[in-house]
Amino acid sequence: MVLFKSKQNKKFFSLAIPIFLELTLVNVVGNIDTIMLGHFSDEAVGAVGGITQALNIQNVLFGFISLGTGILIAQYVGAKNDRKIKEVIATSLFLNFLFSFLLALGYMIFWKQIFTFMKLPKELIEIGKYYFLLVSSFCAFQALTLTAGAILKSYGKPKLMLFINVGVNLLNILGNGMFLFGWMGFPILGTLGVGISTIFSRALGCIFAIYFVKKHCHFQFSKKYFQPFPYKTIKNLLAIGIPTAGENLAWNVGQLLILAMINGLGTNYIAARTYLMLITMFIMIFSLSLGHATAIQIGQLVGAKKWNQAYLRGFTSLKLSFSLALITSGIVFLLRVPIMTIFTQNEEILKISYQVFPYFILLESGRVFNVVIINALHASGDILPPMVIGIIFVFLVAVPFSYLFGIKLAWGLVGVWIANAMDEWIRGFVVLYRWKSQKWKTKSFIS
Repeated sequence: MVLFKSKQNKKFFSLAIPIFLELTLVNVVGNIDTIMLGHFSDEAVGAVGGITQALNIQNVLFGFISLGTGILIAQYVGAKNDRKIKEVIATSLFLNFLFSFLLALGYMIFWKQIFTFMKLPKELIEIGKYYFLLVSSFCAFQALTLTAGAILKSYGKPKLMLFINVGVNLLNILGNGMFLFGWMGFPILGTLGVGISTIFSRALGCIFAIYFVKKHCHFQFSKKYFQPFPYKTIKNLLAIGIPTAGENLAWNVGQLLILAMINGLGTNYIAARTYLMLITMFIMIFSLSLGHATAIQIGQLVGAKKWNQAYLRGFTSLKLSFSLALITSGIVFLLRVPIMTIFTQNEEILKISYQVFPYFILLESGRVFNVVIINALHASGDILPPMVIGIIFVFLVAVPFSYLFGIKLAWGLVGVWIANAMDEWIRGFVVLYRWKSQKWKTKSFIS
């Protein structure tokens, strides 16, 4: 109960709880397609699951501007600089819209090459290609919503994105039901219908997110934020975003390489991994919510030059996240049978999946070090070291050991989970050492 006594800790939980609920809903809307497709066909799950890994790259690219936006706004809020806050909002929305247009163009031109690189079986490509083309072509909705969410959370208003995601989830569930199971007499369109439902719900979510930014942040689009052109703001956004994107992109490319290995094992392994990754994301939400709340508070504390409070907040959040990771992964292990039977009744997929569950605890307890401490380092302005550390360990530990354990030694998904746990634990101790060194105190973007 001591954690709730101070003003800072009360504020911390007032941020963390809505962010936790929002991330839960974001995860649901991101995976509701997979959950509902599981009742449609396991082949459709494998197709959309593999495709989603490729689409996750767009979230990395949009996320690097959104992350930079959140960090800069949090530091300017701490420094009480309203003019710079508005400039960051305008610049970040413009940049992510531009990136989304270029990325959508790339997806439409190179979609065949992407599927070839992923080694997705031909039968799964035929099932999922129209879903991919539809969702990727309208990725601007996702880009602007992510940016608006970062703005609202750094402003201390995380509940607004929670409300948006409730609506997006309900619409997506309704749309999926219409096109997968013929609710209300709609035609059954399979993965294409799921794509239509996803885009429609995201479009409405984007509209409301922009509206809330204008209303609650007292922001109006204006040429004055680009006169003179905000070169320094763009430089700072990119200085945060490019290394962070490199770090996240390395992880996603690493996961794509691992997925390509798994794809060679057959459709059952692809479907099993898809279900297991969905469950993994739900476990990670506890750590992510505390990590995001930590980043907001540390950014504001760094902007106000309250260095010692920022340092201690990082450790408080890490202790909480580690405890929650152990508890949640332990519960998931105990409930593995009822959880998996929600998704599928395929005996082979269930057998493959059950073997992995004991390793959830090992992987997720190690992951919290990276989720929390890297968020803390980013919020302080210490960007390059986490990127270098992340790239090195993904390609020296996670990928090669996944191949060694999973393919060469024929441990399958168990080997992949062990290799990823090795990566998370080793990397986690390295970034923890960086935080304890306190070298991040010299990296603030506020002069």
